[in-house]
Order: sequence, then structure tokens, then C-alpha cells
Amino acid sequence: MTTVVFAEREKPVEASNSEAPTRDVVDPLIRAHIYSLCTALGGSSVETTGKYALGDDALAVLKDLRRWLKLYDEKLNRYDVARCLSEAQLLQNDLLEIIALWKDDETHIKPKHRLVLACIELIAPLTWPLEKHADDMTVNHHRHLPVLQFTQASYKAALLRHRGGKGLRDIIRAGLPSMALPVIDRTERDEGIIKLILFVIRNLAMIEHPMPTENDTGEEINRSATVNCFKEQNVLDLILTISSGIGDEFRQQDGVVMEAIYHLVKGVDPESLFRGEAEAAEAAGRDLSSLLKKEDAMNRSRTGPTRHNRFGTSLWVQRTDGTRSFVSGQDALLGKTTGMDKMDSSKVHRRPRGWDRQGTSKKTEFDMVVRLDTQARQNLKWFVEEFIDAGFNPLFLAIRKAIDRDVERLLDTHARMYFYLVAWFLKAEKMRRRAAAKERRKRGEKAAEDSFSVVAAVLNHEFLGTMTRKMDSWHDTKQWTQLQAGMRAFTQVLYTVQDMALSSIEEDQEIAENIQSRIFYEEAIMDLVYNVCKAYTVQPFRITEMDMILTKDRWLDDCTEMVHVHLKLLEKYSQQHEHMFVRSRRRQIRKKKADQAENGIDSDEEPAQDLTAEELAAAARRANSERAFDFTRFEAKYMNERCLNTFISFLGFYRELDTNQIMRSVKMLHRIFVKRGMEVLLYRLDLVDLLNRMMNSDKALPRSHAAYKEVDAFAKHYLRKLFKKLEQEPALYVELLFSKMNSTIHFMQYGYDKEAHVSKPRAAAELEIKKGTALSAAEQVGVVVGAMLDGEKSGLVEWIKDVLRKAATERKSFEAEAEARALLEAEGRDPDAPAGPETEKPTPPNFSIVPDNDERKTAMFKDGLLRLLLRQLGAEPIEINEALGTPWVFPSHLPASTLQESLTSLQNAANDPPSFENDTKASDFIRRKLLPRTNTRAELSSESEGSAGSDTEHEFEADDPERLIPAGDKQPKIKRKKRVKAIGEIEVVKEKKRKEKEDRRIRSEKFVSLSDDESGDDAEFFEREKKLREMTDRLARGEHVPELEAARERVAREEGGKKRRRGQGDKGGAKGGGRGRKVFLGRVRVRRR
Repeated sequence: MTTVVFAEREKPVEASNSEAPTRDVVDPLIRAHIYSLCTALGGSSVETTGKYALGDDALAVLKDLRRWLKLYDEKLNRYDVARCLSEAQLLQNDLLEIIALWKDDETHIKPKHRLVLACIELIAPLTWPLEKHADDMTVNHHRHLPVLQFTQASYKAALLRHRGGKGLRDIIRAGLPSMALPVIDRTERDEGIIKLILFVIRNLAMIEHPMPTENDTGEEINRSATVNCFKEQNVLDLILTISSGIGDEFRQQDGVVMEAIYHLVKGVDPESLFRGEAEAAEAAGRDLSSLLKKEDAMNRSRTGPTRHNRFGTSLWVQRTDGTRSFVSGQDALLGKTTGMDKMDSSKVHRRPRGWDRQGTSKKTEFDMVVRLDTQARQNLKWFVEEFIDAGFNPLFLAIRKAIDRDVERLLDTHARMYFYLVAWFLKAEKMRRRAAAKERRKRGEKAAEDSFSVVAAVLNHEFLGTMTRKMDSWHDTKQWTQLQAGMRAFTQVLYTVQDMALSSIEEDQEIAENIQSRIFYEEAIMDLVYNVCKAYTVQPFRITEMDMILTKDRWLDDCTEMVHVHLKLLEKYSQQHEHMFVRSRRRQIRKKKADQAENGIDSDEEPAQDLTAEELAAAARRANSERAFDFTRFEAKYMNERCLNTFISFLGFYRELDTNQIMRSVKMLHRIFVKRGMEVLLYRLDLVDLLNRMMNSDKALPRSHAAYKEVDAFAKHYLRKLFKKLEQEPALYVELLFSKMNSTIHFMQYGYDKEAHVSKPRAAAELEIKKGTALSAAEQVGVVVGAMLDGEKSGLVEWIKDVLRKAATERKSFEAEAEARALLEAEGRDPDAPAGPETEKPTPPNFSIVPDNDERKTAMFKDGLLRLLLRQLGAEPIEINEALGTPWVFPSHLPASTLQESLTSLQNAANDPPSFENDTKASDFIRRKLLPRTNTRAELSSESEGSAGSDTEHEFEADDPERLIPAGDKQPKIKRKKRVKAIGEIEVVKEKKRKEKEDRRIRSEKFVSLSDDESGDDAEFFEREKKLREMTDRLARGEHVPELEAARERVAREEGGKKRRRGQGDKGGAKGGGRGRKVFLGRVRVRRR
């Protein structure tokens, strides 16, 4: 029997200084126990030198180590065990050696497979990301985290470059048996094994060198080394396989796969992947030359200490007006203006920045730039192309559905990663298509376009809804980093839609039209873009000057690009569609709850179960309304200083911006200054200084810059206009220094004050008694009075009682006077004289309700319950378009008896308010009156069409209503491509058809003969109707009507004569003559020929 003797595991060397003993950062007992387990696991045998030998209970030791990590480090929130394992180098010396012992033909041997899985279960927590929030950090964390970060870098280097080059391949091989099983046959253990392997891959992609130095650059674990190793050891193939089967074969692994892809591609420019060799070499040369220029500029402007200036220098700088200023330091001698610049910089107030709780000032993945070598660029390009073709739609569709469901396995950071990857891969697809088209043109081949179906998962209404909801939520909660990912995704979607609209494939054109109609139909999306643009402030997003040398202000770049692209596409879309409508939410009435409390109505007085389907539809229409869209009016929203500050701040980094970025800002300034004519808005001293620095300073744009010509032309035009305005308006010298209000801008632009638009006050919403309550008129009055008394409005009730009492008394006096006057006239009339026409009864005047103070005057206009009570009592306003102060009256047709009954009902309700069961209030029987449905789109369409074609409407030739075209002259029908109508065009087409129908009716009426008019028989017809009504009334009272008997006999004689002539006698006849003919009494229908 061979005896294996393990070499003793080395312990860390401690300083042996008796004067200053080193304090152990880990409990010695914990360290001794962990070291004993590591020694028992295995090691290099003395007899078999160079070969790893397992201990007797290696599997049990691995399980014990896993328990220590879980129960001690994770449960106690410490890193002691992980620190001991890093010092013992467990992963490099033991775990990878055990995995390397697993041969390819031993895959199905369960003991060895179980041993490899136990090693992977330790590798996953050892390489897990070390992310701790500053609030959660303890002394133990601060003590161990720096060491563990360097240790994880060594773990990654060992895994990527283990001898044999198959460490990751063996880890993947451990999960193949579980992956080969159908999804319905997998157990929880199989799903756990698959997820464990993906976690190891994700962890390796995340680990980066914490602090590269000259001696330890970290090149062995950088992004290029990671991508190349993943390609060599089939890790990229595994990611492609799982991502293409997400949703079918793999349902729980979408989040971890997305994380692995995210950490592989973040910071990589998609455009660099699809460059040719010549283009890549040219781009590398440009980058090198720009870096050399920046280094040279830094050396020339170096103000650091040297042995010559360490003693200090004092200078006098003479100003242009002859005065002198004192400046210290030799850096004031470096240039002509450096002394003045140093004085200016010393006067700038630098407000101390507080603790950045949200981390918005830190550099994120949006700011990093990762450069790959040639081999890694080719490998990543292959992976990106394969992923877009096979895995893009399944993975991103599953992630989007998981985000909508808010599943537990997805964290808050997954949504940010999701939108970042959507933007990255959409841009990569755009670059791939552009590179393919360039290659076809170079080879002289015919242009052939592929469908955009490979990215269809993010080109639908569901994705747009998810993206806008997330962006709106992030904007409201000021999560700027997450919002930046949403902005990038939205911008790339707009770019993709623009390319689809120009595609030669008809299906892609229809999809692009539908997406644009959805994006530009929702006013909430347009407002979101505008709100993001004006939400920029300098503090959260500015990067230090040293960081600006390497990176740009990415947040401003994404924000300005989104606004620029959105405005450009929206303007083009509005020009292509004459009738464009948007859906917007109605503005909520201010102080809505206060008004409801004043009216005595609860905000939820009308539950959904009490509403019918029509009422629910009406409520939905009230919440959202459609209106015609005017691009000029929408563009005017961006004409303010907050949006302008965003673009000027971005243009301030002109030395670090490329041509497209500079032109983006200049185009926005041109849109405001030239196109919109808002010249005064740009008359600012900071903009003048910025343009001067861009053109004339020592840091100006070089004349070879591609954007120099455009910037120079705009600057000259802007300054020429400014100087001319300063001559006309000397007060502008002062206004240049300050921000301008809208009234100031309008006055300086047009020379007069803007007319203030005073909104007309609106009356209170009309209320009504709920339908189905089956209350009498008196009970309804009682309900309204009870609601007013509950709202402490008894004073208004008493006032209405007094007014109604006066109205009843006055109306009763008028009726008595009219009756007495009629009796006197009857007594004075001669009884033998013929009866003349009856004199009409005099009509009483309306009784006006005059409020005796301003409070009651306002209540009659703003108090919904008071207005409802007045309507219940019979009062009404004298004008339909009611305003504040419009008088109410009791109309003349109300007799005194009706007013007295109303007064009695009001007094009874006031003296004895109604009570209800089950704690029901009087206000529960009252609701807001539903308005009738109105078709806003049809009205706006008819108005726009009517104004456009009013000059030629209903004009035809005199004797030719329709021009007849000979058969030989008919034009052949042209087959047109079916185009999906935008939202709003369908109603316009219906309105046009209605007008054509009206035109045909007018044509037919022009040729109707005058002999067909029966207007001369109207008097005879109404006379017959009057006699018929009198006969009906007499029959209803039971009186004898001889005319009716004569009509019956005449009808019987006529029917009898017809029967005798036909030889049928009385067979089959009904009683009263005729073939079943009936004479209906009471209601006779007269049909007019």
C-alpha cells in the first residue's frame, strides 16, 4: 500500500518585531481551523512530486468549507473565512487542480462529477462581486475588502490561464448533463447546477483589476484576455446556446445571462467592431495623434512645483484701464492672458459639494471606454453577430416580460442593464448593416437589404410602454444613471425606426409607420423628452477636468442626442401627415379635493360598480382626450433658458466633442435663433464668451476641424444681430448679464408687452341625483338639503327659504290681480254682443334671485350643491353661457302653487333632515352629472377641411351635375401600395365621404321639379289634424262622436261594394267590413304622400 505524505501548507509570514507586534486581522482559532481543512483537502505528494493527490475525505472537506463560508461570512456579514482562503490560495492550489484531474472520458462517473460540482460551489462565492454600500461598511469590511479585490483578480487570472487551458471548459462540462435534459424533466438540482455555472461565468466577466500599476498592469485579466479565453474555452458558445433557448428550454436563467453579456460588451464602441483593417488603423492613428496633442498641451500648461518656482513669485499685472493687480506664482508668466485667467479663477465661488448619496458624480459604465486588441475584436464581433441573429429576440423578450411582472429574481440594476444592452445591440446592428452595404458597394454587387425582424422584440408597443414607464419613474425619483440607459435605448429605437422607414421591404415600412404613429400619438412621451431636457443641472453630471481628458460628459451627450433626434423625426412626421392627433391626459382641476369638500361630496362617492358600461367609457374619455397636434406650438416649449442651458453646457466641452456632437448643439442654437426667431433668448454673455473662446482664444477650434466652418458662420451671424440690437436697445447691455423672463423676452423682441390672458372662471360642475334611487321630488329636495346641512351650509338654506317665500308671495299676488282683472272685464262685457277673441292671460314677470353679499354671489356660481338645490326648486340662470354674477330667476311659467309646494318641501327638509340606514350620508345619493359624448377629432377635422376648401364647396356646373366620361377615355386604375393610416386619418376619411354624400344630395335637389312641392296643402293638413285631436279627446271623455259613426258606415259600404264586385260576398271579412282592416282609436297615423 502506497503512503501519501502531504506537504505542510505554508502559513503567512508575520513580522517578528517585539517592539511593535502586528495585530492579527482574523481570529487565530478561525484561521487554524480553516488551514487544517485546507491541508486535509489534498496537496502535492512527497512520493509523487508535481502531481496533486486528494485527501481521504476530500468531498467532506469541500462541504465543510462551503458551510464555513455560508454560516460564518454570510450570516455574520464578515470576510474572515474568505480572507483565510485567499491567504491559503485554495482556488489556485487545490480547486483548479482537482478539476484538472477530471478527464474527458470520466464525465458520467458520479463520484468525480460530484467532487467537481463541490469545487464549483466554492468557486462561485469566492469570485462573487464585492459590492458594499458605504452605509453598510464595517471595520471588518474596510480591513478585508482591498485584499480580497486583489485576490479575486488573481482568481480570475488562474481560471483564465490555468495550465492545459481547459479550466472553464471543464466547469461547463459539469453542467452539460443537466442542460441536456428536457425542461419538464429537470429537477431543482439541475436548474441550480446550470445557474451555478452561469454565475461563475458572470463573476469572471465582472472582475477587473482594482489598481493597475507599472509592475502589475492587469493585462492578463483585461477585457481582451477575457473575450479571447471565453472564445477558446467555448464560453461564448454556451452563452449563445442558452440565450437562444430562453423562454423555451431555459426559463430561469435570463437575468444571469444578461449580466454576463452586459459585462462583456460594456464600454466597447460597437462601431469599432465593424471597421475594416484600414479603417481601424486610421482610427488608431487619429487616437494616437490626439493623445499626443493633449499630452503636449498638458506639458505646456504644467503648473506643478519645480525646483525653480518653489520659492514663490509675486507679479504686478497691468489691466487695460491702467490699473494694476497683484498675482502670486510663476504660472502667471506662461502666457499673455494667464495672469488675468488666474485672477478670474480665484474669484470663482466653488461651492462645497456634499456627500453624493446617489453616486451620480462617480464614473459609471456609460463613461468608460474599453479598447480591444485585434483578436478580441474579431471574437467579440463574431459573438455579437451570432447573438443578434439567434439570441436577441428570445432573451430581450423574456427580460421585458419579467420586468413587467416584477419578478423576484430581477434586481433594480437589471432594468438599467436591459436598456443599456438594447441600445448597444441596436447600434451594433446599425453598424453591421452599414458595413455590409459598404462591402457590397466595394465589390460592385447589387444592394440587398435584410429584414429588421432580428430585432423585432424591441420594436413593438409593449416595449415602448415598458420603456416610457421606467423612464418616467426614474425621472420622478431622480435616478439619473438608470434614466441615462433609458435615454440611450429610446434614441437607438428612433434611429432604427428611421432606417426601417427608408428600407425597401414593405413590411418594415409598415412597422416603422406604426411605431412612429404610436410614439408621436402619446403626448406623455413628448413631455417626458422635454422634461428630461430641462431637468439638467451642473452638479450631478459634471466630471472633473482630469477625467474630461479621457471621457466626455456622457449624460449630456445622451440627453442632447435624444432631444435632437426626437425633434427631427417629429418634425418630419408632422410634415408628412397633414392631420395629426395626439392623446393627452386632461389637466386635473386645482384644489379638486378642496372643492369636493366644499361641495360636500367625497372623492370616491361613485364606485365603479355603480357605473354602467357607457358611463365607464365616458369617464375614460374624460380622463384622456385627443387634440390636433401643432409642431410649431410643441417646438416652442423648448424655447426657454432651462433647455438652452443644457445645450450650452454641452457645447462648453467643445474641445472633447466630435463633429456630430458640436453640430448637434449648433443646430439647436440655429433652430432657436434663426428658425424660430427667438433672438433675445440667446443674447447672453456666457454664450458670447463661449463663441469667442471657440473661435479666437488659444483653446479655439482648429481651422481643420470639420465643424469649424458652420460654427464660424453662426457666430458671425449671431454677433452681427447682437451688435445691431445693442445699438437699437442700449438697455440690452444690462440684460446680457441676467436671465430673462418671458415677459422681458417678448417686450425686447416685439417692442410691446405681451397681452395677459385671463382665464374665464368656470362654474361648478353640475350635480344630479343618482339614477335608480326612485326618490320623489320632495325627497330629492330633502337629500340636497341634508347634504348642505352636513357641509355646514345652513345659512344658504335659510336664505333660499326667504327668497322662495318672497317669490311665492309675489307670484300669488300677481295671479290674484290677473284673476280680478279678468272678472271685471267679464262683468263689463255686453252679454248679447258676439263673442270676440279670447284675451290672453297676462304672463307674470320672472322673479330674480339677487344675492345680498359677495359670498352668496360666489356660492351661486361655485357651489354645486346650491346650484342643484335651485334647479330642484325650479330656478334657472337667464343665460346659457353663465359667468360669475349671472342672475338666476324663477321663470314665469311656474305658478304660485308650485312655488308654495317647493317652499313646503324645503321647510320640511330643513326642519327635519332625512336620515338613512347603514351609515349612509345624503351626499352618497349625489354624483357629478355626466357630460354628453363629443367627437373632438371629427370636429377638428371638419373645421380644418372646411377652412381649406370653403371657396369651392358645393359649386357645380349649371346643367351638368356629373361629368360623364366616355368608356374609351377612362383612365386605367393604378394599384397603390397599401399604407397603414396613421391615427386620426380614419376619421378624416369618414368626414370626407360624408361631404361627398352631401354634395350628391345637393346635385339631386337642383333637378327636382317644382310640381312635387306640397307646401300649399299644409293649412288643410293641419286643419284635419286639429279635428282629429278634438275627436280623440271627446272619445276619451266618453262622449258620442257622430262624425266617427258616419266614417265607419262609409268604410263599410266601400268594402262591401268591393266584395260584391269580386264575387266573394262576406267570406273571410272581419267584423266591421274590409279584409281584416282595423280603425285605431285614440292614435291615428296620417301618412303624407
